[in-house]
Amino acid sequence: MIYKVSYVIIGGRQPGAIINQDHTPYIGEKVQIGELWYKVQEVKDLLPPQGNFAYLHVTCQPTKPPAEQN
Repeated sequence: MIYKVSYVIIGGRQPGAIINQDHTPYIGEKVQIGELWYKVQEVKDLLPPQGNFAYLHVTCQPTKPPAEQN
């Protein structure tokens, strides 16, 4: 299945993105969009799956890259 994911960044300073993925994002996951990293806060279905496609809305907030979390 291909997941078409709409990423929305809390605070609106960054533009977000629409990305095709091979897995469902999950709460707490760290994702890289461009050069910046974000932590997933919420995942919602936008539409019911259609064929091999699922449409998701993901809300996330800026975070540090995984290597800098220590």
